[in-house]
Amino acid sequence: MEQVEVKIITKCPPHGRCKMYSSIVWLIISTFRNVKISIIPEDFKDKNDPAGPCVIIKGKVVEPSNTIYVSGEDFVNALKEAGAAPYEGVSPDISAFNEVIEKRLS
Repeated sequence: MEQVEVKIITKCPPHGRCKMYSSIVWLIISTFRNVKISIIPEDFKDKNDPAGPCVIIKGKVVEPSNTIYVSGEDFVNALKEAGAAPYEGVSPDISAFNEVIEKRLS
């Protein structure tokens, strides 16, 4: 099974979206088994990476589909598209992702 690289570029100190993206990490690793996650302060990002805050899954920036912020559906779809596989018996719960997002942004 191929590993799916997830990079989170964050500003320091983290606020708003940076905190939200960092909070999503635990949900990703408890749902998907073949992900490698790196949280990178913006000052140490690769020169070809976009400015933070952002999430890059397998080289592709996760963009919001219909809102200002990336939704749970955007995260789950991007992970699945990149080849992330859920643990056996675990189904990605979009509402759990949305709950973390709403909690961190409110």
